Parts: sequence; C-alpha cells; structure tokens
Amino acid sequence: MDALTTLVDGLSLRAKLTYWGGVCGDWLMDHNSDTEVWFHLLSKGAGWIHSPTWNPPLRMEAGDLVLFLPHAPRHVMSYSPIHIPTDFSNVRATSFNEGETGFVCGSIELGMPNASLWTALPAEVIIRKDQAGAILSWLLQLIIRETVDPRLGSNSIIERLCDSIFVLVLRHCIEEGLVERGVFLAMQDPKLEAVLTQIHREPWKPWTLDMLCELSGLSRTAFSARFTEVVRCPAIEYLANWRMQVASGWLKDANLTVAHVADRCGYQSAAAFSRAFKRSFGLSPGKFRRNGHAQEAG
Repeated sequence: MDALTTLVDGLSLRAKLTYWGGVCGDWLMDHNSDTEVWFHLLSKGAGWIHSPTWNPPLRMEAGDLVLFLPHAPRHVMSYSPIHIPTDFSNVRATSFNEGETGFVCGSIELGMPNASLWTALPAEVIIRKDQAGAILSWLLQLIIRETVDPRLGSNSIIERLCDSIFVLVLRHCIEEGLVERGVFLAMQDPKLEAVLTQIHREPWKPWTLDMLCELSGLSRTAFSARFTEVVRCPAIEYLANWRMQVASGWLKDANLTVAHVADRCGYQSAAAFSRAFKRSFGLSPGKFRRNGHAQEAG
C-alpha cells in the first residue's frame, strides 16, 4: 500500500450524506464547519458560491464538485448570483426529477481539522465536470445516476461512493500541483513516501529517527532536512501528531478503553498518552470521548 492509502485507512475517513435530491425555489445552502469537510455535487441545474474567494460569485453547473475544508472562509451557495435568501419560505425539497436543481451533499469529519495535514490543502476545492479525469468523472456520474432512480440501498451506495470521492479529490490535489507543502506534497517524493507509508500503517511501532532514516535510504542529516523542509515539521513530531489523529478515531469506539487506545498508539501508560492527547486537543481523552465529536486541535 502507498502513503495516501494508509493515511485514509488509518483515519477511517467516512462520508456522511446530509441530502440528495432536488430543490425548487429560492434555495440556500449554509454549510460551514470548523471540524468537517463539506462536499456538494451539483447533479442538475446551476448554483452560485458566495464566498470571499470569489468575486463575482462562482457559477456551478451539473457535474461540478466543490469541497469546503474547515479553514475555508464563511460561504453559502444559492440559486442566484445576486440574491442570498434570508429564510427558507420559498424553497421546496423534491425528488431529483422534480427539482429545478439537484444536489448530493455530505460531510467528512476530521479528527484534527487544524493539523497541517489539512491546512496545507486548498480551503476550497472546485473540480469542474470536464476537469475531473476519467475515474472521478465516472464515479460522479454513478452517484448522479443512483440519485435519479433511487432503489433499495441507494443511500448506503451513494455514501460509500462518496468515500471514494474524497480519496480521488486528495489525489487530484496532489497530481494537479494544488498542494505546495505538507504531507501530501511529500507523498510525491519516493524516499519520504516510503517513510510515510510505514508511519501511517504502523503508528504504534516505537519508531526512532534512525529507523526512519533507514527506510528512506538517506543519512540522518539529509533525511531530517528533507522531511522538515517538505512536511514543515520534524519526522518524530509528525509521528506524534499522526498517532493523536488515529487515536481520536479509536476513542469513538466504545469498546476500546483509554488504556487500550494508549497501548495501540505505542504509549507505555495511559497517563503518558493522556498528557500527549491533551497537548494536541486541549482536553483529556475521556472528555473528548464524552463530548462525542472532534474538537479543535492546537
């Protein structure tokens, strides 16, 4: 497996659908989050993104995809390039076939949304229908076709297809040069990619700098300089942050105690793990679990 695959698998990133179907009238979508990636696939008609990034507002058409990461500026989408509704009195949710406009909308929760892993990505990712490439285009069309004629299991099928959308979008950002720093850029360096793959696959392993250097095939000095320059933090610091991101997902499993999570992350005691977790999240693992959702990371 490669570094991107092990990253996605390690974080258990899953899409959660919030709406798929049609809309009529003066519709508005106000989906802003400090902890989640929001995505909108326009399956029919047209809409406009109102954001400080776009002046005038950006027109979206059928087959276009937009993702808003947690560090995106506040934004809305509406039926008009000039009018932003203040209420929902003149809008009606419909089936895809009845709607003037159609959408597939959802979110993906990030355990550490402020981590450099995510902030290195564009805050808003726009992929036009004719820019998606063959595989992503086919996937988007599969999703749209499933919404046109929903059958048994359609919601689950669409959700699982949306999981793949996010991976393909990450690959699109890497391959199209939309990432200028950080882990996703490092994945294009074969020597760093080899190290990241192992870190992502086995975060609990007691990695040392010498072990990581051996994986890269570089000297200690050369590896440390290259990793820090591209990823923007030392390798051991990245490893610690990665362990916390993985741990935040494991803590949502009620069957795992904090001690079990600590052990799986490679910590010799729950107390040491709790101190490291609190440095990253600003609260203890127990409180994080009781809150039931991701918190902002420092």
